[in-house]
Amino acid sequence: MKNKHTLIIFIVLAILFAGSCSTSKEEIGVPQTRNYKAIVADSVVFEWLSELDLLDYNEEAEELLLLDKTSNEVLIINEEGELLSQFNPHIEGPNYVGDYDFGWTFYGNDYLICYGTYYFHLLDKEGKRVKRFPYPVETNGLWMLDYNPRMLFDYEYQGDDKFVAFITAPQGPSYPSMDYYDSIEMVYAIDVESESGYSIMSKPESSTYRNLKGYVDHGWPYMTNYFGSKFAQIHSVDSMLYIWNAEGDELLNSIVIPKEFQPDYEVKSYGDSGNPDRFRINSNVYSTKDYILLHSLKIIPESINRELRNKYPRYWESEEYREAAQKYMDANYLVFNEEGFLGELKYETGPTGVNRLSTKKDFIWKDRRYEDERDYRTFLKVKIVPVEE
Repeated sequence: MKNKHTLIIFIVLAILFAGSCSTSKEEIGVPQTRNYKAIVADSVVFEWLSELDLLDYNEEAEELLLLDKTSNEVLIINEEGELLSQFNPHIEGPNYVGDYDFGWTFYGNDYLICYGTYYFHLLDKEGKRVKRFPYPVETNGLWMLDYNPRMLFDYEYQGDDKFVAFITAPQGPSYPSMDYYDSIEMVYAIDVESESGYSIMSKPESSTYRNLKGYVDHGWPYMTNYFGSKFAQIHSVDSMLYIWNAEGDELLNSIVIPKEFQPDYEVKSYGDSGNPDRFRINSNVYSTKDYILLHSLKIIPESINRELRNKYPRYWESEEYREAAQKYMDANYLVFNEEGFLGELKYETGPTGVNRLSTKKDFIWKDRRYEDERDYRTFLKVKIVPVEE
Protein backbone atom coordinates (compact mmCIF):
# COMPACT_ATOMS: atom_id res chain seq x y z
CA MET A 1 0.00 0.00 0.00
CA LYS A 2 2.83 2.36 0.87
CA ASN A 3 4.40 1.85 -2.58
CA LYS A 4 1.05 2.52 -4.23
CA HIS A 5 0.66 5.85 -2.40
CA THR A 6 4.23 6.79 -3.30
CA LEU A 7 3.50 6.07 -6.99
CA ILE A 8 0.36 8.23 -6.93
CA ILE A 9 2.21 11.13 -5.29
CA PHE A 10 4.99 10.83 -7.88
CA ILE A 11 2.50 10.95 -10.79
CA VAL A 12 0.74 14.02 -9.33
CA LEU A 13 4.06 15.82 -8.82
CA ALA A 14 5.14 14.94 -12.36
CA ILE A 15 1.92 16.41 -13.80
CA LEU A 16 2.28 19.58 -11.73
CA PHE A 17 5.93 19.94 -12.76
CA ALA A 18 5.10 19.45 -16.45
CA GLY A 19 2.32 22.01 -16.21
CA SER A 20 4.56 24.57 -14.53
CA CYS A 21 7.27 24.11 -17.19
CA SER A 22 4.98 24.27 -20.24
CA THR A 23 5.04 27.66 -21.96
CA SER A 24 2.76 28.77 -24.77
CA LYS A 25 4.14 30.19 -27.99
CA GLU A 26 2.60 33.55 -27.14
CA GLU A 27 4.38 33.63 -23.75
CA ILE A 28 7.80 33.28 -25.39
CA GLY A 29 7.03 35.80 -28.12
CA VAL A 30 6.39 33.36 -30.99
CA PRO A 31 3.01 34.03 -32.64
CA GLN A 32 0.49 31.19 -32.66
CA THR A 33 -0.70 30.26 -36.14
CA ARG A 34 -4.31 30.47 -37.23
CA ASN A 35 -6.28 31.02 -40.43
CA TYR A 36 -6.99 34.45 -41.89
CA LYS A 37 -9.30 35.80 -44.55
CA ALA A 38 -9.33 38.90 -46.75
CA ILE A 39 -12.62 40.79 -46.81
CA VAL A 40 -13.82 43.93 -48.58
CA ALA A 41 -14.29 46.70 -46.02
CA ASP A 42 -14.99 49.64 -48.36
CA SER A 43 -14.52 50.78 -51.94
CA VAL A 44 -13.86 53.81 -54.12
CA VAL A 45 -15.59 54.18 -57.50
CA PHE A 46 -13.89 56.37 -60.09
CA GLU A 47 -15.49 57.22 -63.45
CA TRP A 48 -12.80 56.26 -65.96
CA LEU A 49 -12.87 54.02 -69.02
CA SER A 50 -9.25 52.85 -69.36
CA GLU A 51 -7.58 50.31 -67.10
CA LEU A 52 -5.56 51.84 -64.27
CA ASP A 53 -2.54 50.78 -62.22
CA LEU A 54 -2.33 51.56 -58.51
CA LEU A 55 0.94 53.42 -57.89
CA ASP A 56 0.81 54.81 -54.34
CA TYR A 57 -1.46 55.92 -51.52
CA ASN A 58 -1.03 59.00 -49.33
CA GLU A 59 -2.44 57.96 -45.94
CA GLU A 60 -2.53 61.47 -44.51
CA ALA A 61 -4.24 63.15 -47.49
CA GLU A 62 -6.22 59.97 -48.37
CA GLU A 63 -5.26 60.25 -52.04
CA LEU A 64 -4.55 57.55 -54.63
CA LEU A 65 -1.88 57.88 -57.31
CA LEU A 66 -2.83 56.05 -60.53
CA LEU A 67 -1.43 55.35 -64.00
CA ASP A 68 -3.64 55.09 -67.09
CA LYS A 69 -2.34 51.96 -68.87
CA THR A 70 -3.53 53.22 -72.27
CA SER A 71 -2.44 56.88 -72.33
CA ASN A 72 0.39 56.73 -69.72
CA GLU A 73 -1.25 59.65 -67.91
CA VAL A 74 -0.75 59.99 -64.16
CA LEU A 75 -3.86 60.70 -62.08
CA ILE A 76 -4.51 61.66 -58.47
CA ILE A 77 -7.94 60.98 -56.98
CA ASN A 78 -9.41 61.22 -53.49
CA GLU A 79 -11.47 58.61 -51.67
CA GLU A 80 -14.69 60.17 -52.97
CA GLY A 81 -13.58 59.20 -56.48
CA GLU A 82 -12.93 62.83 -57.49
CA LEU A 83 -10.15 63.60 -59.96
CA LEU A 84 -7.68 66.03 -58.36
CA SER A 85 -4.88 66.05 -60.93
CA GLN A 86 -4.15 64.65 -64.40
CA PHE A 87 -0.95 64.99 -66.45
CA ASN A 88 1.20 63.07 -68.91
CA PRO A 89 4.91 63.06 -67.96
CA HIS A 90 5.79 60.74 -70.86
CA ILE A 91 5.31 63.41 -73.55
CA GLU A 92 8.46 65.33 -74.45
CA GLY A 93 8.58 68.77 -72.88
CA PRO A 94 9.84 70.55 -69.74
CA ASN A 95 8.32 67.88 -67.44
CA TYR A 96 9.32 64.82 -69.46
CA VAL A 97 10.49 61.81 -67.40
CA GLY A 98 11.08 59.40 -70.29
CA ASP A 99 8.91 57.19 -72.47
CA TYR A 100 8.28 54.89 -69.52
CA ASP A 101 9.15 54.74 -65.83
CA PHE A 102 9.82 52.31 -62.98
CA GLY A 103 7.51 53.69 -60.34
CA TRP A 104 6.02 56.65 -58.53
CA THR A 105 5.52 57.69 -54.94
CA PHE A 106 3.99 60.56 -53.04
CA TYR A 107 6.75 62.57 -51.35
CA GLY A 108 5.17 64.26 -48.36
CA ASN A 109 1.81 65.89 -49.02
CA ASP A 110 2.89 68.29 -51.77
CA TYR A 111 5.22 66.41 -54.10
CA LEU A 112 5.72 63.28 -56.17
CA ILE A 113 8.86 61.37 -57.09
CA CYS A 114 9.12 59.53 -60.40
CA TYR A 115 11.67 56.78 -61.01
CA GLY A 116 12.55 57.73 -64.59
CA THR A 117 14.68 55.95 -67.15
CA TYR A 118 17.84 57.95 -66.38
CA TYR A 119 16.96 60.17 -63.44
CA PHE A 120 14.75 60.54 -60.40
CA HIS A 121 12.33 63.43 -60.84
CA LEU A 122 10.78 65.56 -58.10
CA LEU A 123 7.46 67.02 -59.32
CA ASP A 124 4.59 68.91 -57.78
CA LYS A 125 1.17 67.28 -57.77
CA GLU A 126 0.23 69.01 -61.04
CA GLY A 127 3.12 67.27 -62.79
CA LYS A 128 5.51 70.24 -62.98
CA ARG A 129 9.09 69.20 -62.43
CA VAL A 130 10.92 70.85 -59.55
CA LYS A 131 14.23 69.12 -60.23
CA ARG A 132 15.80 65.91 -61.43
CA PHE A 133 18.89 64.08 -60.23
CA PRO A 134 20.81 60.95 -61.27
CA TYR A 135 20.72 57.51 -59.70
CA PRO A 136 23.19 57.10 -56.82
CA VAL A 137 25.01 54.36 -58.75
CA GLU A 138 26.02 53.73 -62.36
CA THR A 139 23.87 51.10 -64.07
CA ASN A 140 24.15 48.56 -66.87
CA GLY A 141 20.58 49.26 -67.91
CA LEU A 142 17.35 48.46 -66.09
CA TRP A 143 15.01 45.48 -66.04
CA MET A 144 11.23 45.42 -66.34
CA LEU A 145 10.22 42.72 -63.86
CA ASP A 146 7.47 40.11 -63.65
CA TYR A 147 4.81 40.20 -60.92
CA ASN A 148 4.84 44.01 -60.77
CA PRO A 149 7.06 44.53 -57.70
CA ARG A 150 7.11 47.99 -56.21
CA MET A 151 10.48 49.70 -56.79
CA LEU A 152 10.08 53.13 -55.14
CA PHE A 153 9.05 53.99 -51.57
CA ASP A 154 8.65 57.18 -49.56
CA TYR A 155 8.94 56.89 -45.79
CA GLU A 156 8.98 59.28 -42.86
CA TYR A 157 11.61 59.34 -40.10
CA GLN A 158 11.55 61.89 -37.27
CA GLY A 159 9.35 64.18 -39.35
CA ASP A 160 11.53 64.07 -42.47
CA ASP A 161 10.49 62.43 -45.75
CA LYS A 162 12.99 60.10 -47.38
CA PHE A 163 12.80 57.57 -50.17
CA VAL A 164 14.15 54.15 -51.09
CA ALA A 165 14.68 52.79 -54.62
CA PHE A 166 15.26 49.28 -55.96
CA ILE A 167 17.78 49.53 -58.85
CA THR A 168 17.83 46.32 -60.87
CA ALA A 169 21.15 46.48 -62.73
CA PRO A 170 23.81 48.48 -60.87
CA GLN A 171 27.36 48.20 -62.16
CA GLY A 172 29.32 45.51 -60.38
CA PRO A 173 30.08 41.80 -60.64
CA SER A 174 28.34 40.11 -63.54
CA TYR A 175 25.49 37.63 -63.22
CA PRO A 176 25.67 34.71 -62.65
CA SER A 177 28.57 34.53 -60.20
CA MET A 178 29.22 34.14 -56.48
CA ASP A 179 30.62 37.68 -56.44
CA TYR A 180 27.30 38.90 -57.82
CA TYR A 181 25.29 37.30 -55.03
CA ASP A 182 27.80 38.37 -52.36
CA SER A 183 28.32 42.00 -53.27
CA ILE A 184 25.79 43.44 -55.73
CA GLU A 185 23.80 46.28 -54.11
CA MET A 186 20.28 46.90 -55.44
CA VAL A 187 18.52 48.90 -52.69
CA TYR A 188 19.39 52.55 -52.03
CA ALA A 189 18.28 55.18 -49.54
CA ILE A 190 18.28 58.55 -51.30
CA ASP A 191 18.28 62.12 -50.00
CA VAL A 192 16.42 64.62 -52.18
CA GLU A 193 18.21 67.70 -50.82
CA SER A 194 21.76 66.44 -51.35
CA GLU A 195 20.77 64.34 -54.41
CA SER A 196 22.91 61.50 -53.05
CA GLY A 197 22.30 58.00 -51.79
CA TYR A 198 23.85 54.92 -50.25
CA SER A 199 23.15 51.19 -50.38
CA ILE A 200 21.06 49.46 -47.71
CA MET A 201 19.41 46.07 -47.10
CA SER A 202 22.16 43.90 -48.61
CA LYS A 203 21.65 40.14 -48.71
CA PRO A 204 22.66 38.80 -45.26
CA GLU A 205 25.39 36.17 -45.07
CA SER A 206 22.71 33.64 -44.11
CA SER A 207 20.74 34.34 -47.31
CA THR A 208 19.98 31.34 -49.50
CA TYR A 209 21.64 33.13 -52.43
CA ARG A 210 24.97 33.47 -50.66
CA ASN A 211 25.03 29.74 -49.92
CA LEU A 212 23.83 28.24 -53.22
CA LYS A 213 27.18 27.17 -54.74
CA GLY A 214 25.50 27.87 -58.07
CA TYR A 215 22.81 30.11 -59.52
CA VAL A 216 19.02 30.15 -59.78
CA ASP A 217 17.96 33.72 -60.65
CA HIS A 218 19.00 37.33 -60.04
CA GLY A 219 17.70 37.41 -56.48
CA TRP A 220 15.65 40.58 -56.88
CA PRO A 221 14.70 42.20 -53.54
CA TYR A 222 10.93 42.66 -53.22
CA MET A 223 9.90 45.01 -50.42
CA THR A 224 7.06 46.68 -48.59
CA ASN A 225 7.21 49.62 -46.17
CA TYR A 226 4.74 48.78 -43.40
CA PHE A 227 5.53 51.26 -40.61
CA GLY A 228 7.78 54.33 -40.36
CA SER A 229 11.17 53.32 -41.71
CA LYS A 230 10.51 49.58 -41.29
CA PHE A 231 10.49 47.34 -44.35
CA ALA A 232 9.71 43.68 -44.97
CA GLN A 233 11.85 42.13 -47.72
CA ILE A 234 11.90 38.85 -49.63
CA HIS A 235 13.87 37.37 -52.53
CA SER A 236 12.34 34.91 -54.96
CA VAL A 237 14.04 31.70 -53.74
CA ASP A 238 15.19 32.76 -50.26
CA SER A 239 13.75 30.76 -47.36
CA MET A 240 13.59 33.86 -45.15
CA LEU A 241 11.47 36.98 -44.81
CA TYR A 242 13.65 39.86 -43.58
CA ILE A 243 12.57 42.76 -41.38
CA TRP A 244 14.70 45.89 -41.83
CA ASN A 245 14.90 49.38 -40.42
CA ALA A 246 15.98 51.46 -43.42
CA GLU A 247 17.13 54.22 -41.10
CA GLY A 248 20.46 52.89 -39.92
CA ASP A 249 20.33 49.88 -42.28
CA GLU A 250 19.51 47.57 -39.36
CA LEU A 251 18.36 43.98 -39.84
CA LEU A 252 15.72 43.54 -37.13
CA ASN A 253 14.61 39.96 -37.77
CA SER A 254 15.01 37.01 -40.14
CA ILE A 255 11.86 34.90 -40.20
CA VAL A 256 11.92 31.38 -41.62
CA ILE A 257 9.13 30.75 -44.14
CA PRO A 258 7.24 27.55 -43.19
CA LYS A 259 8.80 24.50 -44.85
CA GLU A 260 5.77 23.61 -46.99
CA PHE A 261 5.78 27.10 -48.55
CA GLN A 262 9.53 27.55 -49.02
CA PRO A 263 10.75 28.05 -52.60
CA ASP A 264 11.43 24.93 -54.66
CA TYR A 265 14.01 25.16 -57.45
CA GLU A 266 16.99 23.65 -59.25
CA VAL A 267 20.50 25.09 -59.01
CA LYS A 268 22.82 25.38 -62.02
CA SER A 269 26.59 25.45 -61.71
CA TYR A 270 28.42 28.67 -62.52
CA GLY A 271 29.56 28.38 -66.13
CA ASP A 272 26.39 26.60 -67.24
CA SER A 273 23.95 28.37 -69.54
CA GLY A 274 20.20 28.84 -69.41
CA ASN A 275 17.76 29.38 -66.58
CA PRO A 276 17.19 26.63 -63.99
CA ASP A 277 13.70 25.33 -63.30
CA ARG A 278 11.85 26.98 -60.44
CA PHE A 279 8.69 25.34 -59.13
CA ARG A 280 7.68 27.61 -56.23
CA ILE A 281 8.89 31.17 -55.61
CA ASN A 282 8.24 34.15 -53.37
CA SER A 283 6.64 36.43 -55.96
CA ASN A 284 5.80 39.59 -53.97
CA VAL A 285 5.16 41.04 -50.53
CA TYR A 286 2.50 43.50 -49.29
CA SER A 287 1.51 44.97 -45.95
CA THR A 288 -0.91 46.79 -43.70
CA LYS A 289 -0.01 48.43 -40.40
CA ASP A 290 -0.54 45.09 -38.62
CA TYR A 291 0.25 42.38 -41.15
CA ILE A 292 2.80 41.42 -43.79
CA LEU A 293 1.45 39.33 -46.68
CA LEU A 294 3.81 37.11 -48.67
CA HIS A 295 2.57 35.85 -52.04
CA SER A 296 3.98 32.34 -52.52
CA LEU A 297 3.51 31.15 -56.09
CA LYS A 298 3.85 27.81 -57.85
CA ILE A 299 4.91 28.48 -61.44
CA ILE A 300 5.43 26.67 -64.75
CA PRO A 301 9.07 25.43 -64.86
CA GLU A 302 11.34 27.24 -67.29
CA SER A 303 12.06 24.04 -69.24
CA ILE A 304 8.33 23.71 -70.03
CA ASN A 305 8.04 27.40 -70.96
CA ARG A 306 11.10 27.11 -73.21
CA GLU A 307 9.62 24.11 -75.02
CA LEU A 308 6.33 25.97 -75.59
CA ARG A 309 8.11 29.13 -76.78
CA ASN A 310 9.93 27.07 -79.40
CA LYS A 311 6.67 25.51 -80.63
CA TYR A 312 4.29 28.48 -80.69
CA PRO A 313 4.86 32.18 -81.58
CA ARG A 314 2.14 33.14 -79.05
CA TYR A 315 2.71 30.23 -76.72
CA TRP A 316 0.64 31.69 -73.87
CA GLU A 317 -2.48 31.31 -76.04
CA SER A 318 -1.88 27.62 -76.77
CA GLU A 319 -3.88 24.75 -75.26
CA GLU A 320 -0.62 23.19 -74.02
CA TYR A 321 0.18 26.34 -72.05
CA ARG A 322 -3.28 26.30 -70.46
CA GLU A 323 -2.77 22.67 -69.51
CA ALA A 324 0.65 23.45 -68.03
CA ALA A 325 -0.80 26.35 -66.05
CA GLN A 326 -3.50 24.09 -64.64
CA LYS A 327 -0.91 21.44 -63.74
CA TYR A 328 1.79 23.60 -62.18
CA MET A 329 0.41 26.95 -61.07
CA ASP A 330 -1.07 27.69 -57.65
CA ALA A 331 -0.86 30.47 -55.07
CA ASN A 332 -0.70 30.75 -51.30
CA TYR A 333 -0.93 33.93 -49.24
CA LEU A 334 1.06 33.81 -46.00
CA VAL A 335 0.42 36.21 -43.13
CA PHE A 336 3.30 37.42 -40.92
CA ASN A 337 4.03 40.18 -38.46
CA GLU A 338 7.54 41.35 -37.62
CA GLU A 339 7.86 38.56 -35.04
CA GLY A 340 6.97 35.55 -37.17
CA PHE A 341 4.51 33.53 -39.24
CA LEU A 342 0.85 33.91 -38.27
CA GLY A 343 -1.04 31.69 -40.71
CA GLU A 344 -2.44 31.31 -44.21
CA LEU A 345 -4.93 33.70 -45.80
CA LYS A 346 -7.90 32.98 -48.06
CA TYR A 347 -9.51 35.69 -50.19
CA GLU A 348 -13.25 36.31 -49.84
CA THR A 349 -13.33 39.40 -52.03
CA GLY A 350 -14.93 38.24 -55.27
CA PRO A 351 -13.17 38.74 -58.63
CA THR A 352 -10.21 41.11 -58.40
CA GLY A 353 -7.34 42.13 -60.66
CA VAL A 354 -3.62 41.65 -60.14
CA ASN A 355 -3.13 45.11 -58.64
CA ARG A 356 -2.38 45.27 -54.92
CA LEU A 357 -1.12 48.29 -53.02
CA SER A 358 0.19 48.27 -49.46
CA THR A 359 -0.80 50.93 -46.93
CA LYS A 360 0.22 51.87 -43.40
CA LYS A 361 -3.44 51.67 -42.39
CA ASP A 362 -5.45 48.50 -41.73
CA PHE A 363 -6.14 47.59 -45.38
CA ILE A 364 -4.59 46.82 -48.77
CA TRP A 365 -5.92 48.37 -51.98
CA LYS A 366 -7.06 46.01 -54.76
CA ASP A 367 -8.85 46.65 -58.03
CA ARG A 368 -12.17 45.00 -58.87
CA ARG A 369 -12.09 42.90 -62.06
CA TYR A 370 -15.04 43.01 -64.45
CA GLU A 371 -15.70 40.63 -67.33
CA ASP A 372 -17.48 43.31 -69.37
CA GLU A 373 -16.39 46.85 -70.24
CA ARG A 374 -17.31 49.52 -67.70
CA ASP A 375 -16.99 53.31 -67.76
CA TYR A 376 -15.77 53.29 -64.17
CA ARG A 377 -13.07 51.65 -62.06
CA THR A 378 -13.55 50.27 -58.55
CA PHE A 379 -10.80 50.11 -55.94
CA LEU A 380 -11.37 47.96 -52.88
CA LYS A 381 -10.14 48.41 -49.33
CA VAL A 382 -9.31 44.83 -48.35
CA LYS A 383 -8.76 43.97 -44.70
CA ILE A 384 -6.96 40.93 -43.30
CA VAL A 385 -8.88 39.46 -40.37
CA PRO A 386 -8.52 36.27 -38.31
CA VAL A 387 -11.03 33.51 -38.97
CA GLU A 388 -13.15 32.93 -35.88
CA GLU A 389 -12.78 29.33 -34.74
